[in-house]
Amino acid sequence: MKETMGQIIRRLRKERNLTQEELAEQLNVTPQAVSRWENETGMPDISQVIPLANVFGVSTDVLFGKDGTDGEAEIEVFIRDIESKLSNRPAEVAWLDHYRQCCEDCRRMLEIYPNNYELLAYSIGNICCLVNEYRSAEETEELVRERQTWENECIRQANVILHHCTDSRYLNAAHKWLTQLYRCMGNPVKAKEHAKRITVFDPYEEGGDWLALVYSDLGKVEESRKQYAANIYKAQEYLANQLIMLGHSWAWAGEYEKAYACYRLYPDLFERMVGDGEDEIPFCLEPCFDQCALMCMRLGRPDEAMDWLEKMVRHQRVVAGTYNVITESKLPYLYGCELRYNAHTYNRAEQLTPTLAWAVFDPIRDTERFRTILSDAEAFERGE
Repeated sequence: MKETMGQIIRRLRKERNLTQEELAEQLNVTPQAVSRWENETGMPDISQVIPLANVFGVSTDVLFGKDGTDGEAEIEVFIRDIESKLSNRPAEVAWLDHYRQCCEDCRRMLEIYPNNYELLAYSIGNICCLVNEYRSAEETEELVRERQTWENECIRQANVILHHCTDSRYLNAAHKWLTQLYRCMGNPVKAKEHAKRITVFDPYEEGGDWLALVYSDLGKVEESRKQYAANIYKAQEYLANQLIMLGHSWAWAGEYEKAYACYRLYPDLFERMVGDGEDEIPFCLEPCFDQCALMCMRLGRPDEAMDWLEKMVRHQRVVAGTYNVITESKLPYLYGCELRYNAHTYNRAEQLTPTLAWAVFDPIRDTERFRTILSDAEAFERGE
């Protein structure tokens, strides 16, 4: 059933955590007037429609029942354009300013489509990145106020999803980004509250495992195989991420042998999976060769560390040769999977030399083998 204007005003007011008195004060009307609007015993004067829309940060169309949930094609193009903008930051523009502009663009788009969950989920993800940039910048009173404004905006947008959406994809996105936001804000209690509500582990996006079975039931064998392969791909992404995080935990505790066991498991699996077909891999999961080399140095195994550094340089050459190339995997357990990287432009410059400059490698820096590795890395970054 379509919402009335009174219901829309009440919903928007509550989403923004405003009381009737606070809304009335911003509009220079009485609280009784706001109550009449919401109870539908009165209507806002036409002169108050634009101020109402401005307070809620929506277009006037929304107040008249055009809820802004459509526009899928326009939003898809908008998100693609923002991704392109993020990927092509001018060198003279700081990341803070770049992210802020992208977040402003999202906020303006949300004035047109305030209840589009895909746009909301995308927007809160960008705001979290912006908040991180604020925290890494030198804090001034002005920047602190700006950061807090964006934190509140992120919470407001996420609450629209949490209060009205039933799609698990967007609910998970809202809980995930709020978890990150509250961690950054130093509120682990709130972060835990949202983290526990994320659907974990869910590599089978949108019921992918069941979808594969249904395709099989329908006799669509090829679609079924591709869906199973997509599930395996997502599971690998998850496995790689969790092994890295667990390895970090052991490393921070000084348990280098245990950290090494975690870091090296995925590279070992990766090598076994792709065999001689590394240049045909349908994905670019980083096997954390650098962390393996780091742990070997901590454990007093310099030759083993250089084995990993050689693998790191070789892997980056493979990545550079296949980046943004769409090709189907020839591996049977990744049948039909395509190379799908994020929108950020791959730049071989400084992919390797910052790692090789780590002080931990100083004891082997003057060896012939390390100099050869460094020379190969520098040649790679020059495009040779």
